[in-house]
Amino acid sequence: MKIAHIILTSQNGGAEKVFIDYIYLLKKIGHENFAIIKNDAPYFSKLENLNIKTQKIANKWGYYDLLATKKIKDFLQENQIDVVIAHAGKSMVLANKALKKITNKKIILVAVNHSYNIKRSLVADFIFSVNKEIFFKTIDKKRTPENSFIIYNGIDLEGFEPNFYEYNLTKKSPIILGVIGRLEKSKGFDDAIEALKILQKKFSQKIILKIAGTGEEMANLQNKIKDLNLEDSVEFLGWINDSKDFFSQIDIFILPSTTETFGLVLLEAMKYGKPIISTNCDGPREILRENIDALLIDLKSSESIPHQIVKNVEKLISDEKLANNLVENSYKRLKSRFTFEVLENLLGEIFKIKN
Repeated sequence: MKIAHIILTSQNGGAEKVFIDYIYLLKKIGHENFAIIKNDAPYFSKLENLNIKTQKIANKWGYYDLLATKKIKDFLQENQIDVVIAHAGKSMVLANKALKKITNKKIILVAVNHSYNIKRSLVADFIFSVNKEIFFKTIDKKRTPENSFIIYNGIDLEGFEPNFYEYNLTKKSPIILGVIGRLEKSKGFDDAIEALKILQKKFSQKIILKIAGTGEEMANLQNKIKDLNLEDSVEFLGWINDSKDFFSQIDIFILPSTTETFGLVLLEAMKYGKPIISTNCDGPREILRENIDALLIDLKSSESIPHQIVKNVEKLISDEKLANNLVENSYKRLKSRFTFEVLENLLGEIFKIKN
């Protein structure tokens, strides 16, 4: 089967990683894959490594870009595509417009919903949603379980051998906390910074926060750090290409997001054996079990997020058995539910190759 994957973004993030993962896994299954991306996509080198035919598009006019629509249509026809998998709203709209102009062949459109804005995905023949909340929104719009699915993202564990050390943070100094993601307001990195200030007053050990990522909140976060006199306790790492390197530097991983449709970084923290503190927003709540795989922050609690972070860090520092149990349990859950093997089997079942 010939499958064209389309995403029209100019950033690296969760949706872009899933876009690459789908191509990798569907190629592994035996399908012939193609890609349509924006001409300034920072993930183009990863497509080159996969050795697939790629069409770059300028897309200067967003949803109403006639030239982009024509280029998509021409690419699909020239390569005799059978299925289009579109990630994110703009890709879905332009792919649908292009497909309407192809009248000599029925090409299946699959929409992958990475956000709660499902409106543009409803034109697709099939819809993949990355969490239950998004899935049920599609059902509310009269889609059925026969053409709308929950497809959790996965992580590669092939050949991976965990090498977790025994956690005992009571005497460790410094204790290093870590957050990673795009530097935007919803990621809650300002709450992690406020929590750091409180923790430093409570513990004799030095506590450091490492922030990995880039984005528009950089200046605001730097100003907060300066206001709280934390310049010597916070390190900005910039964009991280090697997640293993980031997780090898930290003792506790924190995801303080107020909204997160999935949370691929949680899978990475589980893979590399880090105790996790996460908010209980939709994505993390489906990945993690409270007090079994992670310590969860209640977004509906009257207690502030920074104070909940502090309480949970205190638990992990004072209770080494708890920290080690969370690491062990979360890795078992990762292996059973959120691996490339699980995702590959699911995609293989959906995109069966006819002999």
